[in-house]
Amino acid sequence: MRHSAATRLVRRNPARRRIPQLAPLLFLMPALVILLGFYLYPVVSSFLLSFYSYRWNAPNIPAEFVGLRNYLDLFQDRDLLDALGWTLHFTLIAVSLEFALGMALALALHSPRLGWLRGPLRGIILVPMMVAPIVAGLMWRSMFNAEYGPVNHLITSLGFPAVRWFTDVSAARAAIILTDLWLATPFVVLVLLAGLQSVPEDLYEAARIDGAGPWQSFRAITLPLLRYTIVIALSVRTMDALRLFDQVAALTKGGPGTSTETIMYATYQTAFRYYEMGKASALSFVALIGIALVTTVYLLTLRANDQV
Repeated sequence: MRHSAATRLVRRNPARRRIPQLAPLLFLMPALVILLGFYLYPVVSSFLLSFYSYRWNAPNIPAEFVGLRNYLDLFQDRDLLDALGWTLHFTLIAVSLEFALGMALALALHSPRLGWLRGPLRGIILVPMMVAPIVAGLMWRSMFNAEYGPVNHLITSLGFPAVRWFTDVSAARAAIILTDLWLATPFVVLVLLAGLQSVPEDLYEAARIDGAGPWQSFRAITLPLLRYTIVIALSVRTMDALRLFDQVAALTKGGPGTSTETIMYATYQTAFRYYEMGKASALSFVALIGIALVTTVYLLTLRANDQV
């Protein structure tokens, strides 16, 4: 009787039926409010600011609406175009090297020939992932020091002249690439190693019985079965490379001159050195659109693979 009475009460009051359905949303509301306050509001404000000319070091001068002028000026600024070119150049070289080295290390760590060494070696290789990018940049800045750095000490001990890492354009760019290679390759290794562990060993045994060598097995079995994992690793690393900032700030500060400025570092300089907040906001949204396009390309690649 009590159960039927409660049932009739719920039927008479539909609001009581909605309370259990709304309960999860009510528990999520505090987190949603915080996320909206700390993420959505700044993004919307920055987007609106990109249509204004505003200098934050001159608060007495009101912001002036300039429409798309900030966006149009970006494509006429030679320094920003050079920063875009170097960012794309860095992304292509760094991601390619990290993928090649990460695949080689993942295959080596997956090999049963290492025996009990596989566990310790995996732990050692993953150590750079625990280091913050800005800390890694400061550490490698000391290592690349032209006078007392261990990198130059090793180079001179081999009979080669010391490299002026931060005064030569090519050397400075190479230092950034090498730092990112040390910092980001473990992530590629981790992702590819997880993919390799999902490949059935029976396929390799059947290939060996058919007379296939290591290269034939890698090309016919490993690469096709790892295509999803490879696309994920490349997409994440490409997006991170396009957003490179910490290593540049710690290693070269954009120098010599502006030769190692990336898009993100140029955005920082525009906002906090030249105080052009509207232009910096426009530049950040152009970079956001570019990264979104790259992500879309990778997602379309994954969809195409699903249909194959």
